[in-house]
Amino acid sequence: MPSAEPTQSRTSHPALGPGIAIYDDRGKTRLRLVVWIAMVPLGVFGIWLGWADLAAGSPLPGIAQALGGVILAGYSVRAAVTDARRLRIPIRLVIARDGFAIVPGTRTISWDEIEAIGDRRSPAGQPRTLRVQLRDPGGFERRHALSPLARLALRFNRGDLLLGGAMAMPVVTAENLMRTRLADFRRFGSASATAPVHPREPKKRRSGRTRYRT
Repeated sequence: MPSAEPTQSRTSHPALGPGIAIYDDRGKTRLRLVVWIAMVPLGVFGIWLGWADLAAGSPLPGIAQALGGVILAGYSVRAAVTDARRLRIPIRLVIARDGFAIVPGTRTISWDEIEAIGDRRSPAGQPRTLRVQLRDPGGFERRHALSPLARLALRFNRGDLLLGGAMAMPVVTAENLMRTRLADFRRFGSASATAPVHPREPKKRRSGRTRYRT
């Protein structure tokens, strides 16, 4: 019988140090990509309905429908692009000695920015999504220069980061791994683990690209 696909591998992040690379669930990513692509025409249709209402002399419904269509289309395009990039990169999340990194992207998050890890909306031991509670959401928003959509999502989630559940590794396993790394950082790290500091910047390489070694 063929062996099961691996869910993780050891890696060394250029800014965060040695850690674990968790792979993406390719099947879920492909399905989600199809859904996001299908949502784009719905957003465009909403914009068209809004313009039609405006032309018919119904300004409030027209503006509401057009604005909703713009938000739906814009978010769907952004999410589809992100998932298309994920299909080219097998890694979904890097959990390392000094913090974690969400892939794709270059943003790194230090453990001293984290208050706790856990999905408070799920039964104990049965998390539906990987949720990270930030120590200082306002400071995090400023330090990382979040986009308007990212700021809106952070506020909607009450200052928590949702890392999702579309990983090859079960959410509860990834959650336990992150909790262990956070506890180790607080136990063995420097005194800065008790006070927010600026996250470390990735080291620049001559090629201009950040690579992970697995």
